Amino acid sequence: MTAATTLPSSGIQEIDDQHKQLLECLDHLELWIAKGHGFSATLDALGALNKYVETHFLYEEDLLRRRNYPKLAEHIVEHQAITVELARLYQHVLDGGDVAEELLGLVRDWLLDHIGVEDMSYASFFGSR
Repeated sequence: MTAATTLPSSGIQEIDDQHKQLLECLDHLELWIAKGHGFSATLDALGALNKYVETHFLYEEDLLRRRNYPKLAEHIVEHQAITVELARLYQHVLDGGDVAEELLGLVRDWLLDHIGVEDMSYASFFGSR
């Protein structure tokens, strides 16, 4: 994925803008890993991603709650799984491990599967109402 990659639109500007931040994080991570700065790039990306999930997941879950999204509980479980995986990777880095490729895979899956499928499910729900 690159900056030229476009994400599907949820139809909610704030959500779409936040999703673009995730794509930018992936682009940055890929660039710095390719330049041989995997450890520092991974540590930096994990810090940014942890801040991102704190704000984005809360915002998104609140929005889904206010709009009575019927799959809210399942969506929260997905968010929790991503958060747990980020924490695991972060701890592995702190222990001296190399998780650059794992982190790239996680963020790619997050973009493709979570945003591309799960988030578009609530976008479809909102659009049908």
